[in-house]
Amino acid sequence: MSSQFANLQEYIGSLPANVIQNIYGHPASCLAIFRDLPVLARTIIMRFICLPNSETTGQPQPISQGVVSSWINPSHQNTYKIISRMLVKLGIWNEIGTDWQLDATFRNNLTGAIFGGTTYWLDETDSTAGPSERNVKKLDELNAYSSTRWDCVLQYLVNPDRGQITRDTIDVFVHAKLLRRNEDTSSSSTDPYTITGAGFQFLLMNRRSQVWFFIINSLETRQQRGEDISEHLIFLFQLSFATFGKDYSCEKFSSVKENFLQHLRELGLTWQKTRKIKRYFPTKLAIELASGLSTNGFVDQQYGTDEIQSGFLIVETNYRVYAYTNNDLYLKITALFCKMLYRFPNMSVGLITRQSIRRALSKEISADLILNFLKSHAHPQMRKRLLENKPLIPTTISDQIRLWEMEQDRIVDQEGMLYNQFNTVNDFELIEKYAKDLNVLLWSNAQKRCIIVSKAGHEEVRRFWKMQRPKSSNES
Repeated sequence: MSSQFANLQEYIGSLPANVIQNIYGHPASCLAIFRDLPVLARTIIMRFICLPNSETTGQPQPISQGVVSSWINPSHQNTYKIISRMLVKLGIWNEIGTDWQLDATFRNNLTGAIFGGTTYWLDETDSTAGPSERNVKKLDELNAYSSTRWDCVLQYLVNPDRGQITRDTIDVFVHAKLLRRNEDTSSSSTDPYTITGAGFQFLLMNRRSQVWFFIINSLETRQQRGEDISEHLIFLFQLSFATFGKDYSCEKFSSVKENFLQHLRELGLTWQKTRKIKRYFPTKLAIELASGLSTNGFVDQQYGTDEIQSGFLIVETNYRVYAYTNNDLYLKITALFCKMLYRFPNMSVGLITRQSIRRALSKEISADLILNFLKSHAHPQMRKRLLENKPLIPTTISDQIRLWEMEQDRIVDQEGMLYNQFNTVNDFELIEKYAKDLNVLLWSNAQKRCIIVSKAGHEEVRRFWKMQRPKSSNES
């Protein structure tokens, strides 16, 4: 997958210096990044911001690197070196000779965010005057809305359908390599896109990591279009400090920011009744977003504790899979590698077959990804096998899935050049021996006088054959 950043600091550190400076121009961004730093980094920064500015320059006072190092216990010096590099990469620290100096913009806005004195981070105009009935939204409704919208986005990933999501969201999926275009679209029933192995791995992430991964790829696509992503990032950091269940005004948004708000609305990060009503509600997906990267990362195999991802799969040695769920999304994911047989109100039955596994493998969904999905969503009854020192997935099933995957590797494609129509056996044997000596011979047949050499060795063999052909003709 692209954008494989282990945490928030890595992503911010990868941005251009001018974008980072723009981000630090708002207190919400500075506080969000500050609280995501390691404890040691936060402790050092707090010492820096409590120091008075330099009397001569009015800038944050530089401190000798040796003095800062003396603050750290000798057993944690290696950690200090790592944190120093990280703070420099983030633009929080500036190295001036042998001194460290805190970035002035970051210091001023972080101080304002921690000690107060800054204005409201989101526009709360008219929110205290008692919102009209159309702007009142229950917390349960907001939770249900965000879950439904995000599930809709994921369902498109499993079963692409043009009518479910906007073109912008499809472009993000393609940019992140979660979807790829189908080469054969001759049939009207063929979907224009199909899920990739990275897309299936994306489905295994917990929800918060999924949202962060998608948002970062969305920002990358917008950056490619020439948009200022610092404005979008600041807005996201502002949302992380919003009050759940409270509405905010978007009347003063620029057209670009308004478009980004509608994109977040599609993902379930904000709720807005209609575009004409210039008020929106941040959902929990948006409020909890800024802490998403440091917890689990993007591509690790930690699946979180989302309610929807509780165990529901039972796998039997007869290759039957029982899914005790009525969630359409997870049934569609299961159908990617199972032949679905029956569906009941609270349970569905599928069958793992050679054809269903080969179909999944053709979509770059590996055996490891399939087994990881079965393990991460195993029913509590299945988990009792671990208490008996038995593998969570029956060995019969796991071994057979891996064997079906190995079938894909029995034939290896290799480009080569064919030599035939030799006049004599001597000519054939001469070229065959020369190709063997060069280690470029792929195949030969003495009866048919045919030789196949690798593409890399073709030019050398052809040059040799041109030099030898007159001699062979004279001898004959």
